[in-house]
Amino acid sequence: MMTIQSIRSVQPLEAVLVANASRARLFDRDAENGAMRETASFVHPQSRMKGRELGRDRPGQAFKGESRTAYEAPTGPHEKEAAAFARELAQRLGVMAQTRRYSRLVLLASTPFLGELKKELDSHTSRLLQATVAVDLTTFDGAELEHRVAEALQETGVAMPMAAD
Repeated sequence: MMTIQSIRSVQPLEAVLVANASRARLFDRDAENGAMRETASFVHPQSRMKGRELGRDRPGQAFKGESRTAYEAPTGPHEKEAAAFARELAQRLGVMAQTRRYSRLVLLASTPFLGELKKELDSHTSRLLQATVAVDLTTFDGAELEHRVAEALQETGVAMPMAAD
């Protein structure tokens, strides 16, 4: 006779994305004790490039009457790269949500990248969003990261346990 395991014990149900405009780390988080396990890491080196390395052309010129002025695009090259990275991450999270890899999502990202990322989430993934916190924790690891994630979530009013030391 075959026994059926609980899906809850097989699949991690909480995903935590810690990100900024050039780096992101995805974790499975144990909802019972707060322990986190890194499952993926993403790097977007274009976001760290200098503006002149991203944009090959000089600003265009606009003419108004007899005067001239240099035209700057309303969205700079760094903002475009951040938006592209946010779109890439949102697509990855969307695929994971569709395959039921997790049932709750927590986003901790730098400002204004958090807003860009939230804007790119599809409706299904957005419904799984448990909390968002504007903070950059990409440089922390291990127990320090777990502690800071739990602390940030407590400040938002989301009751989630801290990992045991």
